[in-house]
Amino acid sequence: MEHEPTVTEAAIKRLARSKSYDRGENYYDQGAVIDVTHRGDTLRGEVEGSQYEPYQVRVELDDTGIVETACSCPYDHGGICKHRVAVLLTYIRDPDSIDQRPSVSDLVADADPSELRDVILDLVEHHPELAARVESRLETGQGDDASVRSPDINRESIRQQVQYVLRPSDGRSGHGHDPYAAVETDVEKLREILDQARTALDAGDGETALVILEPMVEELMDEEWLALSYDDSQAIFEFFDEVDRVLAEALLTVDPSETARQQWEEQLWQWEQEMGRYTHHPPYSVALEAVQRGWDFEPVQRALDGDTAAVDLWEGDPPWYAEDFIRARLNVLERQDRIEEYLNLAHAADQIEAFVTMLVREGRIDEAIEYGRSNLVSPDEALALAKTLREHDRPQAALEIAHLGLSLEGPKKAELAEWLRDRAKSMDEPELALEAAITAFKTDPTLLAYQATEELAGEEWPEIRDELLSYLADQNTTARTARQHVEIFLEAERYEEAIAIAEEFSDYTVVEPVTEAVFGEHPQWTIEACKQQAEPIIEEGKSQRYRHAVLWLETAGKAAAAAEELDEWRAYVEELKDENSRKYKLRPMLEELLAEFPE
Repeated sequence: MEHEPTVTEAAIKRLARSKSYDRGENYYDQGAVIDVTHRGDTLRGEVEGSQYEPYQVRVELDDTGIVETACSCPYDHGGICKHRVAVLLTYIRDPDSIDQRPSVSDLVADADPSELRDVILDLVEHHPELAARVESRLETGQGDDASVRSPDINRESIRQQVQYVLRPSDGRSGHGHDPYAAVETDVEKLREILDQARTALDAGDGETALVILEPMVEELMDEEWLALSYDDSQAIFEFFDEVDRVLAEALLTVDPSETARQQWEEQLWQWEQEMGRYTHHPPYSVALEAVQRGWDFEPVQRALDGDTAAVDLWEGDPPWYAEDFIRARLNVLERQDRIEEYLNLAHAADQIEAFVTMLVREGRIDEAIEYGRSNLVSPDEALALAKTLREHDRPQAALEIAHLGLSLEGPKKAELAEWLRDRAKSMDEPELALEAAITAFKTDPTLLAYQATEELAGEEWPEIRDELLSYLADQNTTARTARQHVEIFLEAERYEEAIAIAEEFSDYTVVEPVTEAVFGEHPQWTIEACKQQAEPIIEEGKSQRYRHAVLWLETAGKAAAAAEELDEWRAYVEELKDENSRKYKLRPMLEELLAEFPE
């Protein structure tokens, strides 16, 4: 990276709940962060926690700051976890402790070919499962000269790679014979094989892509694996859809002969019918469409030629996969540098985002801006165009288009508003940034959106705060949004509204932050709420959950202390201990709890 990304403590606080930030700061102060490496755009670190193995943290950065974060811990309570906070604070406060490393691409670019060969041999020796992958990648002709390829790629090598993933031996698999547990890992490994076909397509080699895809798809149709895993993981649905789209692009790239087309049509129809047993939107529908309606389909030909007047690309209602199929055609046209045909088809298919983005990439920026002003119909289209304009050094036009998108309804409106909020702030457009911040909150009320608006509002904050909270109070809180709404009301110290939501939605993720925040001001409510959470856990007799029950009782104890009713609380816990005397794991936990609140 030429410039270090801008990461501030304020940015970290916006990403984390206040409690997570405080705990992450404690982890940083205690020296729990170890082995932090900055390689390219990626920051990786280990954080010692409650488990034997350190938690693994990954942070993706760019010139605007934090792009994405991930952690191996199970935290899922809104915002980033304390481990990610600790690593990011290390990046800011202790840069000398970061191990700065070049990106892998830079290492490879500067390496001696003989050294690279030794590295590959060493990797394969220690990871023999990589041998087939190395073999097939070399056979696809990945060199600088895309025209130099092996005309006879080893199909059997591809087949063996897929078989290795789908039917791992007991010695290699950590999941034994349970494919349900392994499906997520399997999909990632299969996606690596699919990427080989994508690489061939990027080089314009549809034939090689088909040679990779055909044995892959045949093995994926394995009945036992398919029946066990397909219904159990959304990842499988998504992966089959990816395969379908790549296969369609390969067929459109090759534009097979009539004989080959008929063979593919028959095979794809069979696969589509079989997959139809699992879903109403079966994979291979896009690829089947590619062989049935190739480039010689008359409506498509008219669209490519620019005759877009009343072109009906589907001769009736578009099928459910229409957008995926148009996208596949556009991808092929882009690779083949058939830009005018790309633009004609995108225009005819109302693919506004693709149309204006390509105009910008081709340097026809003013044309894209003018078209966007008149034709954008959804926030996601405005966001795509605004981002593209910014990438092509037209920041003011990007703000204008994004601002226009705020008045539209549809997907990604909150994302658009957040993007505009941050860009307008960085370009010293405070009024626009504040307008976008308010829109972001009203579109998707979250604590982060609330805090971001407060940061921008300045002296106007009291008035705007009341506006946002009144808006939130009028919203229909659902089980999905209850936690978010509670966090906002607690931040604003509007405890009555938070309590009302917690009473309506008794899920512990909603009730817990309320009890932790209000036990001093509303002790009686807290005590009853905690009892309602703890008692069912104890009654169920599941010893692995007793610790959760005790934590609820501990919060009730703090509330009782605040209300000067510890005697009543102690009597209640003593009664629980006596009533559950046979639960030998619970009794010592309750005794330890009582010791925390002496008489």
